[in-house]
Amino acid sequence: MKRRLLSVFCLIALAACSAHETPRAPIINGWHEPISKQGVYRVRPGDTLYAIAWRYGLDYTDIARINHLQAPYKLEIGQSLYLVSPGRQSTQTTQKQVVIEPPVPQKKTMPAKPVKETEAKPVSAKTTSPFEWEWPAAGKVVQGFDGKGSQNKGIDIVNRMGTPIKAAASGQVVYSGSGLPGYGYLIIIKHSDAYLSAYAHNSTVLVKEGQRVKAGEVIARMGNTGADKVMLHFEIRKQGKPIDPEGVLPRQYK
Repeated sequence: MKRRLLSVFCLIALAACSAHETPRAPIINGWHEPISKQGVYRVRPGDTLYAIAWRYGLDYTDIARINHLQAPYKLEIGQSLYLVSPGRQSTQTTQKQVVIEPPVPQKKTMPAKPVKETEAKPVSAKTTSPFEWEWPAAGKVVQGFDGKGSQNKGIDIVNRMGTPIKAAASGQVVYSGSGLPGYGYLIIIKHSDAYLSAYAHNSTVLVKEGQRVKAGEVIARMGNTGADKVMLHFEIRKQGKPIDPEGVLPRQYK
């Protein structure tokens, strides 16, 4: 009888614990979260304006403009930020803000395959980038960029635990933490007002927010935080929109 009562109490305790578990935030549109219907975000501990923009696939300069923020964009915990302009928080507008580079509807008047291939070629990305990018880590690219889908907004490079991760271009560290779901320990570097790069799943972070780094400088060690294998998830974004890293990186790792 005592054993039965003990079993019942254990089951009740397990049920209570599971009821209080915090659900994981969903990852929408390949590393992006959905914007609330109100279009408002409340600042959490560890947030930076750059990390908030990255979380929702937005341009940090747009968020700054909408909320009348000026550099260096100091935020307070609990502060409310508009992610879209006030008065445009409808469901349709919210969805448009979340989707990055949506597929272009097919039209009968559109030229055929050659135009699409030209738009997707890495050469076009190279002509628009003002930087000489470097590979962020040695290893094998196991998943490439999926610009018009929802699978991958960057590239995944696998190698051994602890492999050095380097800054792909000179800039300033504007985020270093683990507050973005799906990224593990993440570093975001600002290279200019338009260009940011991100380095995810690190085992060790070697830089701090506000620190300036040079291209090729070791900023972290490869790991599997927030991932199912040891890897570096690397992204480059231009004005909030992901671009194909392999379109601007040199052909081989140096």
